[in-house]
Amino acid sequence: MVTIAVGGLALYPDWELPAGTAYLNGVVAFALLGVVSDSFFVPVSRISFEKIATSVAFIPLLATVLLFPHPWPMVIAGTTALVVNAVVKKKPFPRVWFNTAQYMVFVGLGGSVYTALGGSVGVEHFKFSIIPFGALVVTFFAVNQGLVAVALHFMSGVRVRESWERIVGGSLFYDLIASSLALLLAFLYIELQFAGLAILILPLLFVRHMYQMNLQVERVNRELLELMVKAIEARDPYTSGHSVRVSEYARSIARELGLAPKQVDQIATAALLHDVGKIYEDFAPLLRKEGKLTPEERMLMQAHPVRSADLAGTIAEFRGRVQTDIRNHHENYDGTGYPDGLAGEEIPVGARIVMIADTLDAMTTDRPYRKALTLSRTLEELRKHSGRQFDPKLVDLVCHSPSIRRLLGPQALPSSAIEQVKSVHRSDQSGAPARVLT
Repeated sequence: MVTIAVGGLALYPDWELPAGTAYLNGVVAFALLGVVSDSFFVPVSRISFEKIATSVAFIPLLATVLLFPHPWPMVIAGTTALVVNAVVKKKPFPRVWFNTAQYMVFVGLGGSVYTALGGSVGVEHFKFSIIPFGALVVTFFAVNQGLVAVALHFMSGVRVRESWERIVGGSLFYDLIASSLALLLAFLYIELQFAGLAILILPLLFVRHMYQMNLQVERVNRELLELMVKAIEARDPYTSGHSVRVSEYARSIARELGLAPKQVDQIATAALLHDVGKIYEDFAPLLRKEGKLTPEERMLMQAHPVRSADLAGTIAEFRGRVQTDIRNHHENYDGTGYPDGLAGEEIPVGARIVMIADTLDAMTTDRPYRKALTLSRTLEELRKHSGRQFDPKLVDLVCHSPSIRRLLGPQALPSSAIEQVKSVHRSDQSGAPARVLT
């Protein structure tokens, strides 16, 4: 990455700025503005064990492409990232160099596309062309977020597509609106010089606040899910942490199956909430009972998928696929399950995944009537009931996937499912270009 960035600079042998103080002062002013705006970063998400942060620095960086000839936008971008990562964040050198180089690369490529399509550059007059600017914004987004997604793939093994979708989130509308401020920033600098930069400080702060509010909404949603699950599990000490583990298993299985990241999130959410209906008082005596359930009690317990789905459906984001997966997570593959007696492919894939994830946790944890089964015995039970209770394809995947076997084994990592369960609609996840590894 560093080699590409340096090579990009080498493509521009002429580093001389046009005459006039507006150019020299502008380079210095925009470098300072970039450092200041990038210093007020917002941690937007966590992918695997890597934190992703964003800032509003992309707005002045976009404006530099409209104002200054190459390679000066790359120099400003590199200076911004280097100072912020090395001095403000005090990150390890590998991350400093990666973030610095990728800033230079996406600014350099974006600027090249902009000028190649006839975009105007200069501080003498403002000339707006929608196609070059639109191409500049798209290149900015695609290159920056793509590079971070690839880096996350090599660092944590998360698929590039999944990383990219999580980084982008549902923020495209916000990104486009915020990017238009670069036009205003360039115009104000041309007309008013430093006074123009001062005028735009408030809009920049507003954009940062907008992304921060989105992040807070996401955090509140996650904490509400956690509260609901803890309220249920407080009634039964033997299932403490059960829903979180089931969510983690379901997420891993869905990823291994190659499902789209959005569907993976929906399945993980369904798994987290699959027993939420047990919060009703009707189920309290059954949860505390240590002996076998009577036929009447068993019939009542079999109502919990419907009660759970109905309760989850009171939240608009969970209606549809999440609600259906919760309702059908006790459907057996041979059609003998409940509540709807579905069989085979009639059962939603998410529900089949939650079913096997739920069973995996039940078999591998201590219960009042038995000790946890070993991994080999657990896999043996899965094979025994393959085609009857479980989807044979999922059984085969669980039994042969090294990552899932590690998750089930004693060396499994601590659970992080709740942190990773996001709102099903990406409008609840903040996002912006100019992503960096923190």
